[in-house]
Amino acid sequence: MQTLPALRLTAALNALAGGSVVSGEMWVRSVIGPEVAHHVVDPENLLGLGGLHSPPLAESLPQLVSLEPELWMLSLPVPGALGGLRGPKELNVAAVEQGEAVVAVTAGLALVPYRVGPAIQWRVFPAEQPLLPASPYDAERELSESVLRAAATLQQLDVAGGARPADPDLRLPTAYPNRQRLAADRAARLLVACEAALTDDGASLSSYEADVRARELRAVRDAARASLCAAVTWRRTPGDATVSTSKALRVSE
Repeated sequence: MQTLPALRLTAALNALAGGSVVSGEMWVRSVIGPEVAHHVVDPENLLGLGGLHSPPLAESLPQLVSLEPELWMLSLPVPGALGGLRGPKELNVAAVEQGEAVVAVTAGLALVPYRVGPAIQWRVFPAEQPLLPASPYDAERELSESVLRAAATLQQLDVAGGARPADPDLRLPTAYPNRQRLAADRAARLLVACEAALTDDGASLSSYEADVRARELRAVRDAARASLCAAVTWRRTPGDATVSTSKALRVSE
């Protein structure tokens, strides 16, 4: 999903935290994706880069990996659902405004992406320890149940879910289990499809049908968002030694 730089950064950081032997330079390229450049702004000097300095992401990557060698969480907050964020308020507001954030689970910081023309500027914020998402298995099961409920309701009402949008371009690193890579791809497809379908009323013939259709699509969209965050956050299933800090990391230019 090229429109979500936070997803790309979370996946790269978790792969590196898991002891990936791929160079940091290659991971930086995977995070930058379609943008021309990524820079990091750290006004409170949480990374030790200098508050007035805005280094390229490649220069900040070693500090990020060393500060949080365990787990990075993908958050896709929306008003009324903060996606695991627990503050401070400045972080919550910024993350909701941008719709995404990358949170260091134990290091007390988070990064929020801001689009500046064709580039991304990552702003570093202090962060409380977040509420972690459900396991990928539980989140995937909840998504499947939401899809089945929505399908039954929409079929009963005989209203369309909407036209199929273009597939998102999402490829998690091979450091992730294959099941989670498939789960993330499915969740991203459903998230994009629901957001596209919610732009109109489909074949609804009344305000009641339109309201029910929108409610079911929002439920699937929310479950897809949660499933996507779980798949990207947990490089391994919770309880299976999510990350080994004893593994050597190779973050090179």
